[in-house]
Amino acid sequence: MKLLMHTCCAPCSVYCIDSLREEGIEPTLYWYNPNIHPYTEYKARRDTLKQYSEMINIQAIFEEDYGLQQFCKNVINNLETRCKDYCYPIRLEQTAKYAKQHGYTAITTTLLISPYQKHDIIKTQGQQIAKKYGLTFYYKDFRPGFKQGQTKARDLGLYMQKYCGCLFSECTANYDRIISDKKVQLLENKITERKIRLGWEVPNLELKPYKNGNKEQIKFIYDLKKEVYQKYVEEIYGEWNEEIQKKLFDKFMKENSKTIELIYLKDELVRILQRKRNRK
Repeated sequence: MKLLMHTCCAPCSVYCIDSLREEGIEPTLYWYNPNIHPYTEYKARRDTLKQYSEMINIQAIFEEDYGLQQFCKNVINNLETRCKDYCYPIRLEQTAKYAKQHGYTAITTTLLISPYQKHDIIKTQGQQIAKKYGLTFYYKDFRPGFKQGQTKARDLGLYMQKYCGCLFSECTANYDRIISDKKVQLLENKITERKIRLGWEVPNLELKPYKNGNKEQIKFIYDLKKEVYQKYVEEIYGEWNEEIQKKLFDKFMKENSKTIELIYLKDELVRILQRKRNRK
């Protein structure tokens, strides 16, 4: 059997190659991955595979086709099925074409090692495409060796990618970080706006809009830490409850809606500062 193995990256190839060699099969690696973006990522994975193939003395063919525009045109209408509809078949089809033209009898792919890929779809498409070109699809479930291969790749110092390949998978892989960054930035924006409005930073306070009944007059108050505010109310009223808290705020806002600037926390006591605005 003369086997051409589509290879998505060096780390995924490690166990696949070791496993095949143990069976007495010497595959030829075939790099064709127009779904990998951006180009810096594409280049890092390609160059790492070149490095590894030379390191272990295995033959490798590199088909250069960085296809960002073509990729976008083919997946934009249905991003959820991009793997099944484009990323898998375009690579398997090209692998089969090259194999048929250059005398190979079988094809396979390192995609079969990843627990994150749609394994059964890859197997089915591989079999169908191989049959179309009069080839055999050498199927093997490499997934049991995924962690072993990844560990060996790290030990060898190979470049380890952080996502499947395309820009959309990169976004998915970083989803939690993206959401976290958004929350952090929203908070930082609030702090910045507070500094702009007040001219200095007020600790432990959060800016919130307050409407005093007149739609044209929107004032701002600060939501105090509950335990600090409770202490303040108890000193004035001798007790604390939600109703007293609401009444105190409402009363103050109605009486001072034209001059209120902020409610300021200092030395763990609430102090209300009023500054008349300059009116032209």
